[in-house]
Amino acid sequence: MRTLLITLIIIAGLAVAADFGAAAYAEKAAAESMRNTANLGSDPSVDIKGFPVLLQAARGKYDELVIKANHVGTEKFGFVDVEATLHGVELPLSDLKSRELHRVPVDRLEATARFNALRPMVLLDVAGLLPFGVVPTSIRMDGTTVIVTGTGKNVLVDIDQLKGKKS
Repeated sequence: MRTLLITLIIIAGLAVAADFGAAAYAEKAAAESMRNTANLGSDPSVDIKGFPVLLQAARGKYDELVIKANHVGTEKFGFVDVEATLHGVELPLSDLKSRELHRVPVDRLEATARFNALRPMVLLDVAGLLPFGVVPTSIRMDGTTVIVTGTGKNVLVDIDQLKGKKS
């Protein structure tokens, strides 16, 4: 009986370790995919929420992803820091393996964009700060930083559209 209990504890520990490893792999692959596809200067931060990640990866639907990308934009219009929480993300494992993301269906998306108020050109396209049909719900100031937040339901995150590619 004691041997069985120790064996079960070891198996459970290995399963948890494998899940953490899978989460780390998927987060890195998603970050590299976004950087490659959207031509970002650096990898965004990607955090996969929920447990077990292996089950989410196997079915190709993630409960929640939190993505943060800093210094996104152009010198002409200014740079924006973006944070997005995506709920119900359909992302097949094959897309992560190939490191190419193009269109990602999302049940619900909450986004926040922050930029320096001294770069008013960014304000010309407030809706563009929160693309993919995400509707801006608030604009506020925090010192010299403008913060735009928004939400969207049943959103298709089209990364090719974001960078101006035609597919």
